[in-house]
Amino acid sequence: MAYLEWTENLSVGIPRMDAHHRRLIELINLLFDAMQGDASRVVETVLGNLLDYTRYHFAEEEKILAACGYPDLEEHRRTHRDMVGEVAAMESRTLTQPGSVSPSEMLDFLSRWLMQHIIGKDLRYRPYAEGHLDIG
Repeated sequence: MAYLEWTENLSVGIPRMDAHHRRLIELINLLFDAMQGDASRVVETVLGNLLDYTRYHFAEEEKILAACGYPDLEEHRRTHRDMVGEVAAMESRTLTQPGSVSPSEMLDFLSRWLMQHIIGKDLRYRPYAEGHLDIG
């Protein structure tokens, strides 16, 4: 059972980016499940997946935004770098101090990112991307 579900109001107008955002929701739901039991392994798994995911997703998104002439691309890149830095710091903390990142901390982080980044920032590029669906 999904705790968060993808809805069309989250769509940024690029099918490939929407699929990436669906993956984030899957990771959030995995954390919800982890909070019901022994979560230490799940946190490590989610952090590793999330770091790979963010690097891949952000690189793809930035290519698309460059191709469609998105005027706030540099600000968007800065936000991406900050996010990757936060995930890398959590992963490093988990590796040096196992159990130091709780599922609730990860869940708060991912939920905040979902709300602030996807809804607050990514939806801003939709008008630019919609005319360039061939790149998504």
